[in-house]
Amino acid sequence: MSNYRPLTSNPNKDAAALLVDAGQPFAVLDECAEHRLYVAKNLLNSLSCMNPSAADAHDLSNIAEAAYLLLEDAYDLMRAARLAAEREGCRND
Repeated sequence: MSNYRPLTSNPNKDAAALLVDAGQPFAVLDECAEHRLYVAKNLLNSLSCMNPSAADAHDLSNIAEAAYLLLEDAYDLMRAARLAAEREGCRND
């Protein structure tokens, strides 16, 4: 069984180009997920500081899409990290 799992955010579900290596250690997967969450948080913080009436609707849509992709990737990484934690015997239940 392959350790590579397609990211949910792949536009083509039949031929996924972006994959998560679920065979990586928990710490590596957790760090990648945390980084994406951090970047998404900062992106959304910037959005919250914008004046919506002065912002272009296209720009707002682009920011929302970028935040969604980052959060979706973080979720996929967190699921893989959970499996790694179970595999490594370090999961707290």
